[in-house]
Amino acid sequence: MLHSKPAGFWVFLALAGMITGTIAGEALGAVLPDSSATLRTFFSGSLDLSLGPVRFDIVVLRFGLQEIGIKLNVMSFVGLVLVGYLYRWF
Repeated sequence: MLHSKPAGFWVFLALAGMITGTIAGEALGAVLPDSSATLRTFFSGSLDLSLGPVRFDIVVLRFGLQEIGIKLNVMSFVGLVLVGYLYRWF
């Protein structure tokens, strides 16, 4: 059953889970009161990875990005596991 899906589907599923988890972590960090700084740091604290600036230039086409980045936190991995678990039902 797992082999019948293309690799792009699995990449999309992983990214969807990580994005969902990151959004949930940021939302949970914003809702927590100021008195629980440790929990806020745990849920909304993140690892930021970035690459930039990126330039692609050939004679016909020129393309440039200032920065490509990814933001991961603990909830990103929880979202990844949750989406993987939900996939078993569908």
